[in-house]
Amino acid sequence: MAKRAKHKCLLDSLPDSILCHILSFLPTRDAVRTSILSPRWRYLFTSSLSRLDFSDGLRYPLVHSREHMNNFKKFVDRLLFDPKHLRLDYFRVNDMWASDGFLSVYNWLCAALWRGVKEISVDLNHGDLRMLPTLLFVSPSLVKLTLSISSHGMKVPTNVFLPNLRTLHLLSMEFADGCSFPRLISGCPVLECLLMRQCFLNGTNEINIHSLSLKSLVLYFTTFRDEVGRDFDNVFVINAPSLVCFKYAGRVGKRYTFRNIECLEEASIKLSHLDAADRERSATLLRGICNVQTLRLIDHDYDEPLPLLRMPLDSVLVFPNLFKLHLENPLGHRKGKWIMEFLRCVPNLRLLYLDLADADKDFKPQLDDVPPCLFHRLEVIDLTFKGDTHMFEVVSYFLDHALVLNKLVIWSTDLSLEARSRIEEKLSSLPKKTKKCKFIVREAYPRLTMLPV
Repeated sequence: MAKRAKHKCLLDSLPDSILCHILSFLPTRDAVRTSILSPRWRYLFTSSLSRLDFSDGLRYPLVHSREHMNNFKKFVDRLLFDPKHLRLDYFRVNDMWASDGFLSVYNWLCAALWRGVKEISVDLNHGDLRMLPTLLFVSPSLVKLTLSISSHGMKVPTNVFLPNLRTLHLLSMEFADGCSFPRLISGCPVLECLLMRQCFLNGTNEINIHSLSLKSLVLYFTTFRDEVGRDFDNVFVINAPSLVCFKYAGRVGKRYTFRNIECLEEASIKLSHLDAADRERSATLLRGICNVQTLRLIDHDYDEPLPLLRMPLDSVLVFPNLFKLHLENPLGHRKGKWIMEFLRCVPNLRLLYLDLADADKDFKPQLDDVPPCLFHRLEVIDLTFKGDTHMFEVVSYFLDHALVLNKLVIWSTDLSLEARSRIEEKLSSLPKKTKKCKFIVREAYPRLTMLPV
């Protein structure tokens, strides 16, 4: 008993500032629970929380009574409007109910903004909230904003100015008109990272992204039609002089126009095609980013490869700066027919990552037309196989023609110690043009092809 009292005494002897610092590392729910420890602790957590995440408290409203939900709202009101709670860095709310027409969420957002919150995440999937607080669009403190709102026409105020916003994520958003989205982007003068997933603009099919400061752009469109049945025919106009990283995943848009993207270094493209028109449009997309230095290309076409990969080489199709390439076609069955054709488009390639785990049984390298990069540039080749089918045929081709190859890495699924030894022994016996080339054999584990995000 004395020992327990001694421990309690030591805890109570700590100043409020130390206790608040300790509480700041706890999740919101756990920090609030400390209020029942003693009278001293009742409101201590309100001064410790710089991150408020109420998404869990609102996730399953149907299992709670109306009284419970009202008590929860009152608790949040007291917490946000407590004058002792002066600092707030992060606020997240996930509202699955709208019994008061989003009035509570609206007020909570205003309270968080008045406290100078730096990061806000709003996820509203029920109801039809069409207007967010005006204060949200003129906040001087916001650094990151995430909006995921299922609304049939979100309106953006005329005057938008977010002077310190650097990261903007827009998920499943439908804007009320064609001006709302450009207005939002133009009101973020230091925006560096923009992510758009499944967003639609009423009244127009043009998604115009014009930002002088934007460095990273992620576009993710996977559905064929929006919620009201409109076909996916977006026209993308991207003007971003500072853009360094571009990622695109999903359906192919109607047209792509890139302006002032000379700084672009890295691109990741994952495409799904339906018909010949889609495949031609995808080639337009790749032509627009031909100045990249690093490219990851994932083609999810079941039948035909990209037309860019079947055309003869010309000045339009050259990737002059590309030195690192990752090719993957997990759902296709004709990969081997276009790989060498594509390598002709990258004369300065030094690093090649090639996933052949799903190559069909007819895969054969083109022996009569060797890409120039193999002779003069390619230093590292990373190959993934499923078993050792076609492995030695492909490896022999590269060893015969890669004159400056330093390292060849081979990944194979279900690789036992016996199989590894057999592969290493056979590789060492293959003739090669350069003696300094090193072989590395590793086991490839089954993996899912991830979307670029």
